[in-house]
Amino acid sequence: MKKRYINILFIIITTLFIWILWSSDTETNNTILLLKQNNYYIKDLLISPSPSVCTENQFLVIIVTSYVGHVELRSVHRRSMPSSLLKSMNITRIFLLAKIPPDERYITQEAIKDESTIFDDVLQGSFTENYRNLTHKHLMGLQWASTVCKPSYILKVDDDTVYNLQSTHKLLLQMNKSNDNLLIGYMLNNTKPRRSKQNKWYVTWEEYPRNEYPPYLSGWYYIITSKVATSLCEEAMYHPYFWIDDIFVTGILTESLNIKLKQLPEDYWLEYYELLECCLTDMIIRSIRCNYVVGPNGGRNNLMLEFTEAIRNCDDWRNCTRRVSEKSLKNECVVNKERNIFSNGTAEVHFVRL
Repeated sequence: MKKRYINILFIIITTLFIWILWSSDTETNNTILLLKQNNYYIKDLLISPSPSVCTENQFLVIIVTSYVGHVELRSVHRRSMPSSLLKSMNITRIFLLAKIPPDERYITQEAIKDESTIFDDVLQGSFTENYRNLTHKHLMGLQWASTVCKPSYILKVDDDTVYNLQSTHKLLLQMNKSNDNLLIGYMLNNTKPRRSKQNKWYVTWEEYPRNEYPPYLSGWYYIITSKVATSLCEEAMYHPYFWIDDIFVTGILTESLNIKLKQLPEDYWLEYYELLECCLTDMIIRSIRCNYVVGPNGGRNNLMLEFTEAIRNCDDWRNCTRRVSEKSLKNECVVNKERNIFSNGTAEVHFVRL
């Protein structure tokens, strides 16, 4: 009799334990499902483009990470690549902004609303503009593009990046249409966290407890498919937030999902703006076409406009020649100092003889 009661008690306890586990898993799964259904990263937007900016079979969406006060840079992008040109190529461009910070004195929310009304290309999150909120902005752009427009490809760029739209479009047309797992850009390997508090990129052990970052793509310019973008946004909900956005999105998350990164073709990228200026000067003065596609503007806001116009003149006038290999740009152009794309962020001191 005693043994019977023990068996009944065991069954009751086991059933209760299974029910608790099932309830816990169900609640967790329902929470995750709810987050996915509600498009977590594009909830509570301050401003969003109208649905009409997307076409039924959108080829490309360009998401441009932009500080809310960079009105001039956004204007340069629009003048370099007008909406009429983008529309003719089945391309949509969206600028990613956040809420105006309290110390910003040169822009108002009314001005941003007016900009959105005129151009219908602003996606503004409800989080505040801050360098450590860039990951929120990055994921907001990927999720909006992949769930609202659902294009074949998404191009992510920064607003201070200069790039050749025609060459980008040509590269994508050559891609294998069945490859919906594409993630291609400028790959960085063996990058170590900066542990000095004086460094701009200082990361604590609590923020990142490993000695090396996984391979990742520079956030300046990379191309991704909607399928991969959706997967990254979903995977991000399982990970602790990390504020260096390109490392988190294209490195930590892709490592977790076992997504293979691809490198851009050779001679596609210029690491610093002096090389881009040399390439531009050679087009204007010597009619030597610049075949590089991407580079930084070096603080010169109009560099993209000048670069785009020079490329257009080469195409219209058909007077530009190819650069001969014996006189490569990197051998002929004078650059002030060597540096890499992931600057160490430390200050430099120069002694001057008086």
